[in-house]
Amino acid sequence: MRRILLDNITPGMKLAKPLYSADGMILLNAGIELKDRFIGRLRELDVTYIYIEDELTDDIDIPDVINEKTRIESIVSAKNIIEGVKVGKSVDADQAKKVANLLVDELCRNHGTLVSFIDMRTQNDYLFGHSVNVCVLAIMTGLSLGYDELRLRDLGVGALLHDIGKTKLSAELLNKTGRLTNDEIQEIKKHPYLGFEILRKNPDISLVSAHCAFQHHERYDGSGYPRAFKGSDIHQFAHIVAIADVYDALTSDATYRKAMPVYEAVAIISKAAGSYFDADLVSKFTENIAIYPIGSVVRLNNNQLGVVVDISRDSKTKPVVRIIMDENKRHMNKLLEIDLSKNPRLYIADVVER
Repeated sequence: MRRILLDNITPGMKLAKPLYSADGMILLNAGIELKDRFIGRLRELDVTYIYIEDELTDDIDIPDVINEKTRIESIVSAKNIIEGVKVGKSVDADQAKKVANLLVDELCRNHGTLVSFIDMRTQNDYLFGHSVNVCVLAIMTGLSLGYDELRLRDLGVGALLHDIGKTKLSAELLNKTGRLTNDEIQEIKKHPYLGFEILRKNPDISLVSAHCAFQHHERYDGSGYPRAFKGSDIHQFAHIVAIADVYDALTSDATYRKAMPVYEAVAIISKAAGSYFDADLVSKFTENIAIYPIGSVVRLNNNQLGVVVDISRDSKTKPVVRIIMDENKRHMNKLLEIDLSKNPRLYIADVVER
């Protein structure tokens, strides 16, 4: 399978992975042939890209650091927690801990797998998928730091609930597509404090988890908010969640911009090491990211197009690429894979399907 932008879908393509709602319901199932009405439905849902099957890539399996069932269950739980708070309920700490425990257990088993799979997410379900992704990325960073299970679980709960304060802001403000006014920016900046107040009042949630909500917009150099804390004044959990939060935001569609490819997001975060983010934590975070995820369509410097089929931690910028189109834009009729780590003259010039 390979990833393809919604704009490049044509009738007759087959969906390789099912698309779910945040309620865990299948919106479109794997194996379905994409006819015009289904493509129209994907546009209505504001899906950025999907995974498709084709003859040259049907044997490519895109690994996820958590399995599909775990991801769906976690997103459903995140939605239940967030929607509950929206209507005045207290945070369901048991459900949050269950999600954190589930993810910690699975990520511990899969430790060493690079993040390649990017979940297919509708715009309406952004916050729920974002919360789970930030949780996954934060726990993986904690594993790289050698955290024990107790710390991983507290980090996981805090990461999952880091944006809970947004439940107190209007949907109109959160979904605004135009430029925000100064007053609206100040209103948005209230969500870390609002989230902290929600979490710290819950006796079943640790104070360190609550600080993930409070401090995830603080920056290493003191340029963040709400308190302009800097360096070691910011809890390490919040430092980690801040990096994961920005990474997932950069690689996801937003109301005001399109998602950027992983390599650009990693470059931005790496450039901010030592200013916005703790440099050591950036290093630990990025070591788990596949810069060119499996299933990505890339252009080599010789103008051949290919799909990334394998990655090594030791040479993440030089993956194995299966060529699907030659330098003259002719489709390949035979299997050709190139290990870029063994071909120093070849390199990835651009990511075609982001």
